[in-house]
Amino acid sequence: MRMDGEISSLAGRLSNLLAGFEKAAGSAAAHVPALAGYPQFVGVLDFLSGATCTGCRQGGMPLPFCAARTCAPRKGVSFCFQCGEYPCSRNSFPSHLAASWRRCNDRMKDIGVEAFYDEQLGTARYQSQED
Repeated sequence: MRMDGEISSLAGRLSNLLAGFEKAAGSAAAHVPALAGYPQFVGVLDFLSGATCTGCRQGGMPLPFCAARTCAPRKGVSFCFQCGEYPCSRNSFPSHLAASWRRCNDRMKDIGVEAFYDEQLGTARYQSQED
């Protein structure tokens, strides 16, 4: 399984392309207010470029509100929708993530995992979706 995703790769590439821009950003910040936050932007790029994730089902990011990474293996399923107790209340997602979790699992249940994967290719990963 790939440990570095597209976001990590692109953030690393952008960070490399911007190497040495700190001084110019600092000098131009008085005239281009957006550049005043450049040091924070560099921090975000560093975080994103160093992020690795094996995926939820492989024990990836230890999000305290997601029970799937420990529950799914115990239940012998790969996705929550495959569990006889789905939907359950084991997760304590923030409301926007709970809605997305439910929407994605329901869609996979309807069309299958492979079709869902194909459907998701090329879509923005973190965009807000309406119910």
